[in-house]
Amino acid sequence: MMLQTAASNTIIQTIVDEDKRGRVMSLFAMSLFGTVPLGSLIAGALATRIGAENTILAGGAICVIAAGFFLRALPRVRAAVRPIYERMGILPRTEEASEIVVPDNLTA
Repeated sequence: MMLQTAASNTIIQTIVDEDKRGRVMSLFAMSLFGTVPLGSLIAGALATRIGAENTILAGGAICVIAAGFFLRALPRVRAAVRPIYERMGILPRTEEASEIVVPDNLTA
């Protein structure tokens, strides 16, 4: 959870324009920390009805399904973020990236 939070925070702060960063980060914090109590309330109510084991199983299934949706959307996210990272110098430009030579012992 800590790794995901740090990675999300880093990505959001790098792709957002500086004049909007404070607003976006406040929405990010509110959505991240504001949904935890709500999710805990729902999980507690569900555990009372169907049991703790089944609630954990349902939560895991929802995570796997959400990961599948994210995996399908990942190419679009990368395509949207890449020009921003190229402009900032974090990633090499597409033309430059094709010129990078990778040693044979690093390709597999």
